[in-house]
Amino acid sequence: MAVRAPAAGERFPQSIRLRKRKDFLRVQDQGIKVSVDPLLALALKNSLNVTRLGITVSSKVGNAVLRNRIRRRLREIFRKRRHWLPEGLDLVLIATSRARTADFESLNRACLGLASRLKRHFP
Repeated sequence: MAVRAPAAGERFPQSIRLRKRKDFLRVQDQGIKVSVDPLLALALKNSLNVTRLGITVSSKVGNAVLRNRIRRRLREIFRKRRHWLPEGLDLVLIATSRARTADFESLNRACLGLASRLKRHFP
């Protein structure tokens, strides 16, 4: 099976990633919390016109293989369904311990639920 490269609008470039600790802490301190099992989202309006994503998966969730699988799935969901989210947010997704048993579809549904709740807070 051949793997195709993502379309230009579906990529996950560095410009839409939260990468610095100070950015994560700013969202944690000043942002709002929205929860849909098995995810917790922290969101804060940014001065950009793009939504940026940061992902946190604690070692309490599982071993490195499992944590990386969850991260890959969340990145893929964000990459494919970025249009669900309001524009101009810094978003930190935190996987709870229940994410350990969640499949791709469960994470996808949780992200859809988070997106609808975030649209209420950030119209």
